[in-house]
Amino acid sequence: MANSQIPLFYRVFFLYIDPLFCLSGIYLCFFDHATYLEMGIPRALTHHSSSPLTSHLLTVLGAWSVAIFALQTLLLQQYRDVKLWRIFMFAILLTDLGMVYAVYVADPVMATSVSKWGSGEWTNHGILGLVIVMRTAFLLGIGGVGKPN
Repeated sequence: MANSQIPLFYRVFFLYIDPLFCLSGIYLCFFDHATYLEMGIPRALTHHSSSPLTSHLLTVLGAWSVAIFALQTLLLQQYRDVKLWRIFMFAILLTDLGMVYAVYVADPVMATSVSKWGSGEWTNHGILGLVIVMRTAFLLGIGGVGKPN
């Protein structure tokens, strides 16, 4: 793959680091609802207890995340086609932006009050912000994406 049009930095991030973020979310969705509710849900919605509905929705989110993880680790590992990667990254970017929107809709004041964020918000929003920046940079071709090596 010496001729790859996907720079090493992006390959490492999207093939190894991003799937680890996804895997940690999968674990929380399936096995640690309390931590997910504490760190992954806006405070305005969190009651620190998991109702049957909440458990169901988190398990569904976990199942969806397993599909994303499988695509990240199987599809992207197999193919170095820039067009395929861009389509995949665009689709996941839409999901990431949807998550940002969901946080904002749930609590616009807290979502924009960065100085009031606790460790959970910094972890969750920080990781989400990082992957949004990385996906956007990739889609914009920053760093040599799509150029022959």
